[in-house]
Amino acid sequence: MTSMTLAILILMSNILFQDNFNDGTADGWFTVGPSTYTVLNQRYNFSGGGAVNDATSYRGDTGEFMSTPDYSMTADIEIDVGIFGGLMVRYSEDGLYNLMLVLSVPHQALRLYRWHWSSIELLDSFSFPVETGIPYSVRMQCNGSTFAGKAWLPTESEPENWFVSATDTVTRSGSAALFTAGLSKDPTDVSLSCFFDNVVVETPEPWSFTQQTWAGIKKHHLEDY
Repeated sequence: MTSMTLAILILMSNILFQDNFNDGTADGWFTVGPSTYTVLNQRYNFSGGGAVNDATSYRGDTGEFMSTPDYSMTADIEIDVGIFGGLMVRYSEDGLYNLMLVLSVPHQALRLYRWHWSSIELLDSFSFPVETGIPYSVRMQCNGSTFAGKAWLPTESEPENWFVSATDTVTRSGSAALFTAGLSKDPTDVSLSCFFDNVVVETPEPWSFTQQTWAGIKKHHLEDY
């Protein structure tokens, strides 16, 4: 093994924080909105109903925020009831928008969005079979101006290449966040449930050793996502 290879492996294994919820709690995580957040059978569950259409929980390696703007976030995600389950990096509750990577049940795809509070923009999409009741491993990374993501079954090896990617000017360190969105027939009839496990936030992979895909920005309204 060359010294360069060893240096890269050490860099890639620098874990900033991790949580497998085996202690039965979600200590250190902050929540957004009135959904129910609880640890069930050593997995972090978001659930809700009524007018609540989404749920977000976030944290950093220094309390609420990350100590660096460049990091990679991995988690196992199982959508129980809903349309989306995913991650956000450099997340800010007060930001004008956030970058979001989601497993999409209706689109059968892994999707990268720029999410505004009143609209949503599709940045990139990759066809990927998504079933409710099945856990998937998802990785989202931010490094400089580049954001990327990939997904795979936990029983399989992590893909070498990124499935989706885009550039953006969000430079804050922000927080590493978990996200889900529910089913809605009308504004008063919403149901959501999603499980998260094995969260690891670590030093990002070197971009020069990964393949990136690029896509044109497609704008959508919230009702289309």
